[in-house]
Amino acid sequence: MGTDCNKCADAHRMLCELLDSGTTPQRAAEIREAIAACPECFSRYENELAARTIVQDCCGSAHAPDRLRDSIIASITTVSVSEVRYRG
Repeated sequence: MGTDCNKCADAHRMLCELLDSGTTPQRAAEIREAIAACPECFSRYENELAARTIVQDCCGSAHAPDRLRDSIIASITTVSVSEVRYRG
């Protein structure tokens, strides 16, 4: 990343945050503005989008086999605590 952009060091973190579906629209706009100000950061953003698109196109519709899903679900245990008492 370029030295003329003080955000370059944070570019990866910002890209992950931007591409996270939980990021608010306001925060996403702030990140896009910061990335757009630096050609190197913007290039990295475009490359990340392209890579994610390729992965999604190749693997986006893949689903785990039913047998594997059933095995995973069967191995998950749920623990519920309704009351905690202190013994001192």
